[in-house]
Amino acid sequence: MTVPEHGDREPFDPARRALIRRELRLFAVAAAFGIVLLPFLVYFAGAATLGPYEGGLPAFLGKLYGDFIRLSPGALLLLLGPYAALLGIRLLTRPLRRARG
Repeated sequence: MTVPEHGDREPFDPARRALIRRELRLFAVAAAFGIVLLPFLVYFAGAATLGPYEGGLPAFLGKLYGDFIRLSPGALLLLLGPYAALLGIRLLTRPLRRARG
């Protein structure tokens, strides 16, 4: 039996490639929801319950996206939270899927 050289790498098998594509699609959908739609929902819910944000929607979005670019934990949690929630749900339901399959 020969050991593969460092440069001899096996190509991805089709099942692994499909899994990576599915995960990237899931991330893209969840991140798009979190980055595009969720800030508007948060703003309008906050304006309805707490009153208007000083400066309005443009100021809110500017602050939120600026904090996201500066990697502020609160902005990261809000904007990437939908993907994190999906990962958490999948992790918690994994034993159920394995038992069923």
